[in-house]
Amino acid sequence: MEEIAIIAYGDGKELGDFKIFASHLESELSKKYKTVIVKYVNRDFQFFQLLNSIDESKQVIAELHVFSHAIGAGLFLGYGDSAISMNRNLLVGNKMKSGSRVTYLEAVNTEKGAIQTDDLVSGKYLKNKAVYQSKFSAKAFLKLWGCNSGVKNWVYSDGNGVVDPKDKSVLYYWRAFNEFNVPKPSIASAMAKFFNRSVYGASSGASIEVKYKKTWISSKEFKTKVGHWPSGALPHRLTPDIGKYNEYLP
Repeated sequence: MEEIAIIAYGDGKELGDFKIFASHLESELSKKYKTVIVKYVNRDFQFFQLLNSIDESKQVIAELHVFSHAIGAGLFLGYGDSAISMNRNLLVGNKMKSGSRVTYLEAVNTEKGAIQTDDLVSGKYLKNKAVYQSKFSAKAFLKLWGCNSGVKNWVYSDGNGVVDPKDKSVLYYWRAFNEFNVPKPSIASAMAKFFNRSVYGASSGASIEVKYKKTWISSKEFKTKVGHWPSGALPHRLTPDIGKYNEYLP
């Protein structure tokens, strides 16, 4: 049975092209594994399609790395995706015209670029949990490279932190997720339980580091030393602003 590694990456937007981050990690993991699969995914179903593509009779996943923006309760692979943003705005606009407000299911169906904790706790992927677990080796782990995937007890808000569903001072959208499973576990914790494997995630924001003269330094420090921002040719990685990537157990 061959052990393999998988690197999935979503949309980086202001953090840059996550393909650059994935490429550096691929070169590192290629020293350990004969097969390293790198795949761009910016929809939730694409992530699970990637897992389903692995034939567990021949290969098992030893490491799964994901580069993605995140909040406590979701891994936003399609962060800033224009089609998702357009559908979100269209839904809210139509609701305002009809005098109603967004429902939980409408919000879930709109956020197709995010793997939500709700998807893993009570959603559509739950029925195939055992199948997805079989794709991993006994000692496999997942690592979520990015921001805030380990923030627990998440409650969604609209505007400037408005959580009260009766507050009409801001548009009602994200609060629709609070209809169920509140407070929500972190996506790192939910994934650990769903896949029954250790998951590493950050409990803070994350920043870019680059490798300069064999040492990892912040991109700001690089600019101070060299006089310009680092190029994509340099190895890039993400590191938590506070602490480290913490381990979350099943």
